[in-house]
Amino acid sequence: MQPLFKIVEKVNKLAGWLAGFCICAAAILIVAEIIIRSCFASTLYVADEFTGYLMAASSMLGLGYVEAVHGHIRMDLVDLLREKFPKLIRSLNYIAYIAAIIVALYLTWVSYKTFDQSFANGSRSMQISETLLWIPQIFLPIGSALLLLQYCVNFVLFASGCSQK
Repeated sequence: MQPLFKIVEKVNKLAGWLAGFCICAAAILIVAEIIIRSCFASTLYVADEFTGYLMAASSMLGLGYVEAVHGHIRMDLVDLLREKFPKLIRSLNYIAYIAAIIVALYLTWVSYKTFDQSFANGSRSMQISETLLWIPQIFLPIGSALLLLQYCVNFVLFASGCSQK
Protein backbone atom coordinates (compact mmCIF):
# COMPACT_ATOMS: atom_id res chain seq x y z
CA MET A 1 0.00 0.00 0.00
CA GLN A 2 2.86 2.39 0.75
CA PRO A 3 3.98 2.67 -2.91
CA LEU A 4 0.39 3.52 -3.89
CA PHE A 5 0.21 6.13 -1.13
CA LYS A 6 3.47 7.67 -2.37
CA ILE A 7 2.09 7.87 -5.91
CA VAL A 8 -1.09 9.60 -4.70
CA GLU A 9 1.06 11.97 -2.63
CA LYS A 10 3.29 12.84 -5.60
CA VAL A 11 0.36 13.30 -7.97
CA ASN A 12 -1.37 15.59 -5.47
CA LYS A 13 1.85 17.54 -4.95
CA LEU A 14 2.14 18.00 -8.73
CA ALA A 15 -1.52 19.06 -8.88
CA GLY A 16 -0.81 21.54 -6.09
CA TRP A 17 2.01 23.03 -8.13
CA LEU A 18 -0.27 23.21 -11.17
CA ALA A 19 -2.89 24.95 -9.03
CA GLY A 20 -0.27 27.51 -8.02
CA PHE A 21 0.74 27.94 -11.66
CA CYS A 22 -2.92 28.58 -12.58
CA ILE A 23 -3.16 31.29 -9.92
CA CYS A 24 0.04 32.93 -11.20
CA ALA A 25 -1.18 32.72 -14.80
CA ALA A 26 -4.49 34.33 -13.79
CA ALA A 27 -2.62 37.14 -12.01
CA ILE A 28 -0.42 37.72 -15.07
CA LEU A 29 -3.49 37.77 -17.29
CA ILE A 30 -5.17 40.35 -15.06
CA VAL A 31 -2.04 42.56 -14.96
CA ALA A 32 -1.70 42.29 -18.75
CA GLU A 33 -5.34 43.33 -19.16
CA ILE A 34 -4.79 46.34 -16.87
CA ILE A 35 -1.66 47.41 -18.75
CA ILE A 36 -3.26 47.01 -22.17
CA ARG A 37 -6.35 48.95 -21.10
CA SER A 38 -4.31 51.71 -19.49
CA CYS A 39 -1.59 52.13 -22.09
CA PHE A 40 -3.30 51.19 -25.33
CA ALA A 41 -7.01 51.78 -24.64
CA SER A 42 -7.66 48.23 -25.82
CA THR A 43 -8.48 44.88 -24.26
CA LEU A 44 -7.55 41.22 -24.46
CA TYR A 45 -11.28 40.36 -24.68
CA VAL A 46 -10.78 36.99 -22.97
CA ALA A 47 -9.05 38.01 -19.74
CA ASP A 48 -12.08 37.68 -17.48
CA GLU A 49 -13.21 34.40 -19.08
CA PHE A 50 -9.81 32.74 -18.96
CA THR A 51 -9.12 34.05 -15.47
CA GLY A 52 -12.33 32.37 -14.35
CA TYR A 53 -11.24 29.09 -15.96
CA LEU A 54 -7.81 29.32 -14.34
CA MET A 55 -9.28 30.02 -10.90
CA ALA A 56 -11.69 27.09 -11.20
CA ALA A 57 -8.85 24.82 -12.32
CA SER A 58 -6.64 25.96 -9.45
CA SER A 59 -9.42 25.39 -6.93
CA MET A 60 -10.11 21.88 -8.15
CA LEU A 61 -6.49 20.83 -8.65
CA GLY A 62 -5.57 22.07 -5.20
CA LEU A 63 -8.21 20.08 -3.30
CA GLY A 64 -6.23 16.84 -2.99
CA TYR A 65 -3.02 18.63 -2.05
CA VAL A 66 -4.73 20.65 0.66
CA GLU A 67 -6.23 17.46 2.10
CA ALA A 68 -2.82 15.78 1.97
CA VAL A 69 -1.35 18.51 4.18
CA HIS A 70 -4.49 18.58 6.38
CA GLY A 71 -5.20 22.14 5.33
CA HIS A 72 -8.98 21.90 5.02
CA ILE A 73 -11.07 23.46 7.76
CA ARG A 74 -11.49 21.12 10.71
CA MET A 75 -13.35 21.41 13.95
CA ASP A 76 -10.62 21.98 16.52
CA LEU A 77 -13.21 21.79 19.29
CA VAL A 78 -13.44 18.07 18.58
CA ASP A 79 -9.69 17.76 19.05
CA LEU A 80 -10.00 19.43 22.46
CA LEU A 81 -12.36 16.65 23.54
CA ARG A 82 -10.05 13.88 22.30
CA GLU A 83 -8.57 13.22 25.76
CA LYS A 84 -11.95 13.03 27.51
CA PHE A 85 -13.82 11.00 24.88
CA PRO A 86 -11.24 9.20 22.72
CA LYS A 87 -13.56 6.45 21.45
CA LEU A 88 -16.32 8.89 20.57
CA ILE A 89 -13.90 11.20 18.75
CA ARG A 90 -12.37 8.26 16.85
CA SER A 91 -15.86 7.13 15.82
CA LEU A 92 -16.71 10.65 14.66
CA ASN A 93 -13.51 10.75 12.60
CA TYR A 94 -14.51 7.49 10.89
CA ILE A 95 -17.93 8.94 10.11
CA ALA A 96 -16.37 12.17 8.82
CA TYR A 97 -13.97 10.28 6.52
CA ILE A 98 -16.73 8.06 5.17
CA ALA A 99 -18.96 11.09 4.54
CA ALA A 100 -16.08 12.95 2.85
CA ILE A 101 -15.34 9.94 0.63
CA ILE A 102 -19.01 9.69 -0.38
CA VAL A 103 -19.19 13.43 -1.17
CA ALA A 104 -15.92 13.32 -3.15
CA LEU A 105 -17.13 10.24 -5.05
CA TYR A 106 -20.40 11.96 -5.90
CA LEU A 107 -18.59 15.15 -6.95
CA THR A 108 -16.25 13.13 -9.16
CA TRP A 109 -19.15 11.34 -10.83
CA VAL A 110 -21.27 14.46 -11.39
CA SER A 111 -18.36 16.54 -12.66
CA TYR A 112 -17.31 13.72 -14.99
CA LYS A 113 -20.84 13.55 -16.42
CA THR A 114 -20.77 17.31 -17.00
CA PHE A 115 -17.38 17.09 -18.73
CA ASP A 116 -18.51 14.08 -20.79
CA GLN A 117 -21.68 15.82 -22.00
CA SER A 118 -19.74 18.92 -23.01
CA PHE A 119 -17.18 16.78 -24.82
CA ALA A 120 -19.82 14.70 -26.61
CA ASN A 121 -21.88 17.72 -27.64
CA GLY A 122 -18.93 19.95 -28.52
CA SER A 123 -20.37 22.65 -26.23
CA ARG A 124 -18.71 26.03 -26.49
CA SER A 125 -18.52 29.09 -24.30
CA MET A 126 -20.92 31.91 -25.13
CA GLN A 127 -18.04 34.36 -24.77
CA ILE A 128 -16.04 35.83 -27.65
CA SER A 129 -13.45 33.03 -27.47
CA GLU A 130 -16.03 30.27 -27.96
CA THR A 131 -13.82 27.97 -25.89
CA LEU A 132 -14.72 24.30 -26.01
CA LEU A 133 -16.17 23.85 -22.53
CA TRP A 134 -14.72 20.41 -21.98
CA ILE A 135 -11.25 21.97 -21.81
CA PRO A 136 -11.79 23.90 -18.57
CA GLN A 137 -14.29 21.31 -17.31
CA ILE A 138 -11.73 18.48 -17.41
CA PHE A 139 -10.20 19.88 -14.22
CA LEU A 140 -13.39 19.27 -12.24
CA PRO A 141 -13.38 15.46 -12.35
CA ILE A 142 -9.58 15.33 -12.15
CA GLY A 143 -9.50 17.48 -9.03
CA SER A 144 -12.43 15.64 -7.47
CA ALA A 145 -10.81 12.27 -8.16
CA LEU A 146 -7.54 13.44 -6.60
CA LEU A 147 -9.46 14.59 -3.53
CA LEU A 148 -11.25 11.22 -3.39
CA LEU A 149 -7.95 9.34 -3.59
CA GLN A 150 -6.42 11.49 -0.87
CA TYR A 151 -9.42 10.96 1.40
CA CYS A 152 -9.09 7.20 0.88
CA VAL A 153 -5.36 7.32 1.69
CA ASN A 154 -5.99 9.42 4.79
CA PHE A 155 -8.80 7.09 5.87
CA VAL A 156 -6.55 4.03 5.60
CA LEU A 157 -3.77 5.81 7.47
CA PHE A 158 -6.21 6.86 10.19
CA ALA A 159 -7.75 3.39 10.47
CA SER A 160 -4.31 1.79 10.75
CA GLY A 161 -3.28 4.24 13.49
CA CYS A 162 -0.61 5.96 11.41
CA SER A 163 -2.41 9.31 11.58
CA GLN A 164 -4.49 11.08 14.21
CA LYS A 165 -6.34 13.33 11.73
